[in-house]
Amino acid sequence: MRFSRPFLGLLLWLTSSMALASIHSSPVLTNAEELLATAPEQSLEISNRFLAQRRLTTGANRSHVNNDTDRSIRTPLHTVYAYLISARAYAHLEQPLEAKAALQKAYQVVEEHELKHTLVQVMLTEASLTWHLVGDDKQALHKLDEVDAALNALPDNSLNIHDVRFNSALLRANILAATADSETALIAYERARSQLSTHPENLRDKVEFQLSLGTFLLDEKQHESALTELLSAFWIASENEYTALIARANMQLAQLYFQQGVLKQALEHANQAAAFFEHFSLSRQLSASQRLLAAIYEQQARYNFALVHYFNALEIEQNLSRPKPLAEVHFAIARTYFELSHYPLSDRYIQDTLRLAGAMPNSQLTTQAILLQGQIHLALSKPKLAEKEIQTALEQAQAQQDLATVTRAYQALSAALEAQGQYQQALAMQREYERLRARQTETEQQSQADTFKQQQRVVERQLQMDELQRQLDGARQEQIHLQKVNYFLLGSLGVLLVIVYLRHRAAVMRQIELEQLRDDFYAHPRTGLRNLRMLNAKLPRSLEKSNANFEQWYLNDMIHQPLSDRLRFAMFDVAFLKDLFLHHGYQYAQDIERQLGEYLSDKVTGTGRLYHFSDALFIYIETNWEEDAQPDALAHFVQSLIEDFVAHYHQQPDDSDQDDTLSANISLSTQVCVGLAEYPFLPRAYTSINDQELIEILLTATNKACELAEQSGDSHWVHLSAIDTAPAASFVNTNLRHACLRGIDSGLVKVKTSANTSINWQTDHESDKKRGLIIDDRSNKSV
Repeated sequence: MRFSRPFLGLLLWLTSSMALASIHSSPVLTNAEELLATAPEQSLEISNRFLAQRRLTTGANRSHVNNDTDRSIRTPLHTVYAYLISARAYAHLEQPLEAKAALQKAYQVVEEHELKHTLVQVMLTEASLTWHLVGDDKQALHKLDEVDAALNALPDNSLNIHDVRFNSALLRANILAATADSETALIAYERARSQLSTHPENLRDKVEFQLSLGTFLLDEKQHESALTELLSAFWIASENEYTALIARANMQLAQLYFQQGVLKQALEHANQAAAFFEHFSLSRQLSASQRLLAAIYEQQARYNFALVHYFNALEIEQNLSRPKPLAEVHFAIARTYFELSHYPLSDRYIQDTLRLAGAMPNSQLTTQAILLQGQIHLALSKPKLAEKEIQTALEQAQAQQDLATVTRAYQALSAALEAQGQYQQALAMQREYERLRARQTETEQQSQADTFKQQQRVVERQLQMDELQRQLDGARQEQIHLQKVNYFLLGSLGVLLVIVYLRHRAAVMRQIELEQLRDDFYAHPRTGLRNLRMLNAKLPRSLEKSNANFEQWYLNDMIHQPLSDRLRFAMFDVAFLKDLFLHHGYQYAQDIERQLGEYLSDKVTGTGRLYHFSDALFIYIETNWEEDAQPDALAHFVQSLIEDFVAHYHQQPDDSDQDDTLSANISLSTQVCVGLAEYPFLPRAYTSINDQELIEILLTATNKACELAEQSGDSHWVHLSAIDTAPAASFVNTNLRHACLRGIDSGLVKVKTSANTSINWQTDHESDKKRGLIIDDRSNKSV
């Protein structure tokens, strides 16, 4: 069974949405529009009650109010919207005059209040009514041209303009699909698709487009393409619970499977559509679904089931009083009874069909009814009457170019002539039947070949897709493998970085500990100054540097004098440190030594270096000193350091934990004993005296300075230096202290001191000779 294009178009429009509710927010009218597809009577009642119970407001700035807070008034915008819903509801109920009247009222409100944006909605609704109710395609297309012109005059950001463009394009495509050639219709559908692509999130519009395009492709026998569109629409509508659209999709899929001979699936979809229409009491749609179910059962030769559904449709159509559908149902029942060989019943229903089809004498239904009537009379052994009726049907079918009816008419006419004994004419009719049948078979074979080619292309594409899918799966597996390898490498790298970081941290900590140990190793534990270990490590290198400079000068590799890098040494003994622990205790003495170390570290800067030699002994080394500098300057500098510290210590407030009585009794002595010497000690033998021997000379000088200090109670200094002509042999490979004493006795070593008394060197001399040396400090000459 095949439904006509106008009926299918009407079915599509009745269940479609014109996208009016999106520009309004009145809950009452939105509910009325939602009921259009399932309960048009109730939708009409709601919209009419809205118009009757509310008064139209004409206040300023009220024409575009979209809220519904005041339920006693209605805005012009809501009024237009209510009239449009009424017009569509009347169209659902097949009351064209009332629909046109409601539409004219909508036009009046639009003109009175100059609602330019709403005018396009009214014009689009008028175009839909013109096409679906009147069937005037030219007038409908002309109205759509006006809609497009009005849309172009509106700004692109106007409210709901894109939805109106899409609905206009889709309606134009549906009209062209029913009136124009296939190519023109396809172009129109592509234009509608381009309008839809701007709003892909609107799934309802997408479903409506796919249903319309699928219906067109189904009429064009492009079953593969139609199946793609209809199935996509069905699943999208099912996922989003668009119940009315699901019913439309079920009807179209049932028709598609029916044409393809897949009767089981066709029956399933038709039953689902019929259940929906019966649930919402949609008589017109239910009648269509009942006829489709009957046609499916008839195709299965299950004629009793077919008759049940045909009689259901007959009851519905008798209540609706629609002549053409009623005639079609009577004809279907007559055909079914003919197949069951109930010829009297078939003849009765075919008479009713011809009576109902009397208003459309040249229609295909009338021709088919006359042909069936002739076949009935032939079966009732009335061949002459049957020949007349079949001949009439043949002529009408040829005029209508209904090839299928012409073919059946030739076959029936051949049987009628044969029944009358006119075998020659019957043979001619049979040959004509065979020729037309062969042409139909050729056409069917060509259609099957085209279908096979389409299926072949689909299979090839599917095979390609399967191969691509396998490649994709392989690539994904490889990607997963590479990801695992990358994760493993990243994990390994992370572990390695952690290990490197921990080892680096440990190395840094060990380096810090090493630096701390080195500082502790080369620093005096109480004063924090450089200790004897540091002196033993640094002093030989300083002397070697001076020796190297001298050798380079001697070999003419240096222009400057080598003695510009000579060193001055001052060993001094601080008196108050000797008995500090015994007199003042461990904690207080340690605090004084710490302060002394900090003070000396701050004061000794530049070219000077200070070492804590032993408990009370310190060594001060000064580099690059001037040749004419006197030893008393260095001695006074050292003495000033101690004197300044003592003064600074006595002046600062006592913040220690010792009691005030003990702090008040502490008085630090400023007595300092200084022993002085220079390097090189021997002017003509730079390398003859090493670092330990030089320290021996300093100890000798400091010892005598301490003896002088004990005798006088004041600070003293002693300076030892060799004369320019002192031979190196006198100081090599011998006890240097004894060598210095002998040098003093023999005049090879000069002695300068701060004391005015004589120095007794006897305690350090092993000779039996006892000599006294008188030192004149002011003349700086040894005696």
